[in-house]
Amino acid sequence: MNRNQAIIASLCYFSVFIAPIIVPIVAYFVVNEKETKRHAIRSLISHIVPFVGWLFLFIALLGGAVAIDGDSLLPVFVIIGGAVIYFLVVIGIIIWNVIQGIKVLREA
Repeated sequence: MNRNQAIIASLCYFSVFIAPIIVPIVAYFVVNEKETKRHAIRSLISHIVPFVGWLFLFIALLGGAVAIDGDSLLPVFVIIGGAVIYFLVVIGIIIWNVIQGIKVLREA
């Protein structure tokens, strides 16, 4: 992988801060090198995972809001626990993307 391809691949990972889904998709269709496409797909998947998790958390939040009655705090604890786990996963994914972006730049 040449230096320009490495920069594009690392931008796919670093795009988690700017345009998480758009940059990897554009890079995948614009670049012809196989290794850069592989990095674009990996970064795209890592950008989609938090969105899917957010959907599950939103559905749980709606379900928990409906299930809350005066006697049970279990739905509240489940929602808070789910939110904490979600945010820890998102932070982990962001860190992973930064590490991968730096790793790709160093290998070039």
